[in-house]
Amino acid sequence: MNLLTRFKKAKIILPLLIALALVVWAAGAEGGAGISDFNGDGHPDYVLFLQDAKTPKTAIWYLNNNVFISAASGPTLPSWWFLGSVADFNRDGHPDFVLLDSGISPDTAILYLSGRTLVGRANGPSVPRVPSGWGWVGAADFNGDGYPDYLLQNGNTRQTAIWYLKNNVRVGGDFGPTFPNGWSLVGVADFNRDGHPDYLLENGTGQTAIWYLSGRMLIGGAYGPKLPSGSWSLAATADFNGDGNPDYLLYAPNTRQTAIWYLNNNVFIRGAWGPTLPAGWSLFSDFCQKWDYGYGCQ
Repeated sequence: MNLLTRFKKAKIILPLLIALALVVWAAGAEGGAGISDFNGDGHPDYVLFLQDAKTPKTAIWYLNNNVFISAASGPTLPSWWFLGSVADFNRDGHPDFVLLDSGISPDTAILYLSGRTLVGRANGPSVPRVPSGWGWVGAADFNGDGYPDYLLQNGNTRQTAIWYLKNNVRVGGDFGPTFPNGWSLVGVADFNRDGHPDYLLENGTGQTAIWYLSGRMLIGGAYGPKLPSGSWSLAATADFNGDGNPDYLLYAPNTRQTAIWYLNNNVFIRGAWGPTLPAGWSLFSDFCQKWDYGYGCQ
């Protein structure tokens, strides 16, 4: 498998279906990879999770671009919770953990960090599990007030929704674009560098697409690179080489190998291997451990 293969760019015309309403419930969340700059050196770092352990421990791997520099212990997650996203909710300059409940009610909580050190915790908006199809996607600042917001999607209708937050408090909500049948919303980042987060979509074959947004409004779209076939998956997006453009972080769970695809907007430029994780560790928090007795597992 050649991770340095270049892909041709192509234009995509994607439908715009937008409605105005306040979202009340969300359910069916999935955990994400934690990628952010924890030591303030300007380079994104990995959050690792110890798998199949009764105590869900984390570790921070400090990177310089794609190169592993050092590691340190991170906070231990509470039992029955898993990581949903990483963002700076209290605006202290340090990324925080958004946790999701793996039990009946996928409520949210925010672990406030200073570097890798846990300094506080607060409840986030409650999103009761109801048969509505809504689920968690990520966190980004959609309304430009400096606070990360929650991004939700409905797996049944493919409708998206944004919950506007002030720190840990929900202050409003709107519907976002509905994406087409066969596509899934897998991430959010500012790919065209206009100051607004964009949607990253994938269609089940590895083909990615970027929907450019202004706030919650869809204003354009373009194909992104196609992911390699096999065991590779798109884990996260972050600017690893410091050129101002979000890059793709790929992960192969079978080998625990990571790889970075450097992008310029939607165009693949080149790829590089990232560090391989040690045995027993993953980029994704495991909320279906043996001690969970199947409760809350998906």
